[in-house]
Amino acid sequence: MPTTTERASEPTAQSDAKEIRQLVRRSLLLQGAFNYERFQNLGLWWVLRPMLDRLYPDRTERTAAYKRHLVYFNTHPWTVGPVLGVVAGMERKRAAGAEELTDETINSVKVGMMAPLAGIGDSMVFGTIRPIMGGVCAALAVNGNIAGPIIFFLGLLVIQFAFRIYGTSLGYRHGTRFFEHLDPAQIERLKSSATILGLAVTGALVATLLKVSTPLSYHNGEATLKLQESLDQVLPFALPLAATLVVFMLMRRRVSPIIVLLGAAVVGFVGGYFGVLA
Repeated sequence: MPTTTERASEPTAQSDAKEIRQLVRRSLLLQGAFNYERFQNLGLWWVLRPMLDRLYPDRTERTAAYKRHLVYFNTHPWTVGPVLGVVAGMERKRAAGAEELTDETINSVKVGMMAPLAGIGDSMVFGTIRPIMGGVCAALAVNGNIAGPIIFFLGLLVIQFAFRIYGTSLGYRHGTRFFEHLDPAQIERLKSSATILGLAVTGALVATLLKVSTPLSYHNGEATLKLQESLDQVLPFALPLAATLVVFMLMRRRVSPIIVLLGAAVVGFVGGYFGVLA
């Protein structure tokens, strides 16, 4: 039987590109076996399995490699690429005889990367990309343009592939040197900037897409003053803002989204029926 060093052939640019494409393609199903014991561990094992089978033809070594990647793992699925790339490089070196790459070393690298990348993914995807894409596409959809939902779906798909391809390639080619790019201060600045941008976009969506107004008016002598005009002079879009803050407060208190939606519908129907809301 060939030794570990003999069976680990010298990688080429073509084989590297093929490896990266396979990791990216299989990573799309990272969440497919999500569980509440070890989260994404089964998905990560499934992504890495073809590579592990090639690197470790010996059953004992292959079983050990499987167990090595069935421990707890959890990060943002869009930013899992660097983890896959770095781990793939480490496994390739270990199969070639690098004895310093123990189970603890490989798992420590995964743990050290998954938390910062999860924070970046949450801030960039949920806090920035989705609100911006949602705002643009919702504006199109409200005006009856069928391109709105199509652009939203295809746009997020393209951006997700770009995240995965670039991240996997970066981690695969730089290896553990990828840690040099994970400066905590820069990560925090990136997350804060993404959050601020996402909140600004969300505020713009509230003002432009949420239509909440009141037709109430009151009389001051012979003059008739409309309540909505008075509110706009003090704080434009005050009612949409108030409705958004109420929903936000309810969600923070763990109220079911279904109850919030039903409550909003009831308030809208009742307010419209009695002429309180327009």
